[in-house]
Amino acid sequence: MKRNKTKKYLFKIATTILVLCTILVSCNEYNEVDHEMMPIRHKLTLNMPFNIKNATLTQSEATLTNIQSGKQYTIDNFKATEEGYAAETFIPEGTYNIKVKGAISYMLNKQEIKANVKAKRENVIIKKNNTSEESSQINIALNVYSAQEGFLISEIFFTGTTTPDGFMYTDDQYIKIGNNSDTIMYADGIAFIESFFTSDDKHDYQPNIMNEAMTIVTIYVVPGTGKEHPVKPGEELVIALTAIDHRPINPNSFDLSKADFEIYDKSSHPEGDQDNPKIPNLINWYANFEGTFVMHTRGVKSYALARPMVDMKTYMTKYRYKFGYIFKQGDIVVPMNEYEYFMPNAWIIDAVNLAVPTVHEWNLVSPVLDKGFTYCGYVDFDENRYNKSVIRKKEGKKWIDTNNSTDDFEPNAVPSYLRKK
Repeated sequence: MKRNKTKKYLFKIATTILVLCTILVSCNEYNEVDHEMMPIRHKLTLNMPFNIKNATLTQSEATLTNIQSGKQYTIDNFKATEEGYAAETFIPEGTYNIKVKGAISYMLNKQEIKANVKAKRENVIIKKNNTSEESSQINIALNVYSAQEGFLISEIFFTGTTTPDGFMYTDDQYIKIGNNSDTIMYADGIAFIESFFTSDDKHDYQPNIMNEAMTIVTIYVVPGTGKEHPVKPGEELVIALTAIDHRPINPNSFDLSKADFEIYDKSSHPEGDQDNPKIPNLINWYANFEGTFVMHTRGVKSYALARPMVDMKTYMTKYRYKFGYIFKQGDIVVPMNEYEYFMPNAWIIDAVNLAVPTVHEWNLVSPVLDKGFTYCGYVDFDENRYNKSVIRKKEGKKWIDTNNSTDDFEPNAVPSYLRKK
């Protein structure tokens, strides 16, 4: 009998504990549901990129991810306000990661420019304010970006080599483009561009659009329809001016016959340009160009990668602008009027300023793109600049990219192709 009473007693205790646990779990579930069912009003304001004037937001979507619950909330009903573009939603209090993507349009040199924008904020605390409206608010500044922004210039070999007799040889110039992202990217449609001005000769040109665009004299575009030229993370593409084995011509040079792309110009020059039919050519978007492209061997130009958001015909016809400046050399003073192409900064993926330290007068792109410069040779016409290159530094497996070429590049470096010899 005692054993049976003991069993009954233990059964009652177990039943009581089970009921209490059920009540506690129910209470917790109720509290969680009650918390989710009591959202607060939240206002999210998007500010236009600071270096673009009078931009209009044409597309936008903000995703707010609650760190505690993992739930996501989407906002896409932004409207223009005096502060920027704003939208209101009702979400629970908590800590959120916020991502925004969209598109803007604006006018530059009487042309409508379209660009992608994005923004990212992490660990944003959203809670009700001590007001009767119980609302919260946060402002986020948008930045322009390209879908191919993981690409960067990893090396520029512009000085050329020297022959055994000591003569300059420039046919072996090349540029390397690296994929600094964590995913496969496609180089189709990327433009390689060169500045019109030089860093050793500053001009007060008008209208000055440097804060909005890069004035260029060269534009070559990677062919392809979108996914023809994949580049794996950490790998590079080589663009050769002449994609041949240069060693039979110059024993001090190297083999570029396996480059990924070649810059070939159908030149009217008697000597012409040499084409390797096995290597795809970049497409020249500079209308009526009849010369043969060679990089400035003193290193006084700026180079960039861009992703034009218009087709070739539109760019060739609508993206030129007129400007003027005063050319001065000694007692010679000549008013100059030019008509060149411009590349909106919003379309530029990466830019590198080159200069000779002792004669550097200005940088040729906005400091937003590159605050510094890199070089080969220390003085003007430095005979020691040949057989040298500028190579982007690495930290681990990633290239360093702070938008400051002074810090990001190794100047006077041994070219990567000569390191392999």
